[in-house]
Amino acid sequence: MISTKNTNLLTKSLETITPLIQETNVRFKDEGIYIKAIDKTQILLVDFFMSKKAFDTYAVEPSLVGLNILELKNMLSRSFGEDKLQLNLKDQGLDVYLLGKIERKFYLSFLDLSEQNINLPEIRYEVEFNIAAGLLKEILTDINLVASTIIFKINDGKLIIEATGEKGNIKTTLPEIKVKSKKNFSAKFSLSFLRNIVKSMDNDKVLLIKLAEDVPIYIEYTLSKDCIIKFYLSSMLI
Repeated sequence: MISTKNTNLLTKSLETITPLIQETNVRFKDEGIYIKAIDKTQILLVDFFMSKKAFDTYAVEPSLVGLNILELKNMLSRSFGEDKLQLNLKDQGLDVYLLGKIERKFYLSFLDLSEQNINLPEIRYEVEFNIAAGLLKEILTDINLVASTIIFKINDGKLIIEATGEKGNIKTTLPEIKVKSKKNFSAKFSLSFLRNIVKSMDNDKVLLIKLAEDVPIYIEYTLSKDCIIKFYLSSMLI
């Protein structure tokens, strides 16, 4: 059985992941819950971990189960503020209890999903920086006015974000973000994927972003010290 009075932490995690991945294998291990999945287009990897320390009770047999996490998120979103969440792994599915002024029980059947063997190679990044999720959302919204792709540029220690499309172009300089790099470079990514990655994030949360040339962008979203989501989005040809 797994239980917590902080239903919002798991709900918020799934709200962040499900715009990108709806069905996946979920691994329940002794140390916590893991999701490592690649989206259908094969260009995005999501790496999620929620420690058992985030729960009031965490007592499960280690297991790997296929779940529709979008449906699970929808169930959790029905919780009231003071509800206690309880999860029970059964042979064929998951019992989801929301316990408060009223008591509700949902049941979510397991899915038969093939197991993905995901081994991420060691990536050497040139630069890393922090940026508030809310600020990044605004920058991406600006870019959406003119283009469908985004270019991050490192130029003499400055971070510049550019985009060019049929409607025009935009250049955003972030002078308060200092980066150290031995070389100048550019990296291009899908705007729609980046917008889906950040759209459910809390605006005041600070993201860690890592960049290098011709490698996936790394975005780390820390919901709490016991709950972290990492995204790796493949770069595009410039």
